[in-house]
Amino acid sequence: MLTLQPLTPADLGFVTQAEQHSENRRFVGQWTTDQYLNALEDPNYQCFLLVADGQPVGHCILADLQSPDDSVLLKRILVYDKGLGYGRLALDNILVYAFGVIKANRVWLDVRSFNDRAEKLYQSIGFRYEGTLKKASKVDDAYVDLNLYAILREEFHKKLNEMETHERI
Repeated sequence: MLTLQPLTPADLGFVTQAEQHSENRRFVGQWTTDQYLNALEDPNYQCFLLVADGQPVGHCILADLQSPDDSVLLKRILVYDKGLGYGRLALDNILVYAFGVIKANRVWLDVRSFNDRAEKLYQSIGFRYEGTLKKASKVDDAYVDLNLYAILREEFHKKLNEMETHERI
């Protein structure tokens, strides 16, 4: 079981260290402790620690929570131990929170174009490709494309209903 727990200032050393780790650095933006502290105080952001069996396994940032368009940005999701299913569980929990608690109509994200693993995961959950921002992110002194994905509330609920029907069969 994976849960979302509000990120606290005490978590920030661990979180920033995980972002800077060589396996993660190319895939996520690098925030300073001050940027996280500002986000923790900003009602337009929600930062979570992803916790499984009492241990942190990742973190995420939701932004634009006060969007008049009810369109929430999944600004960041980082799972520390890859290949254990935590990414899928985290996304399911994040979407339940965004659509159920925040009452978002749409959740969107961008992903660096070389992150095939993440794109496959997003697509399998129901996110749809919406376009590319050309050379919109700088990674290791090179500009890279960002691919945009989004999922609507009704698409997510339809996917949940299909999964429940499949489980009953």
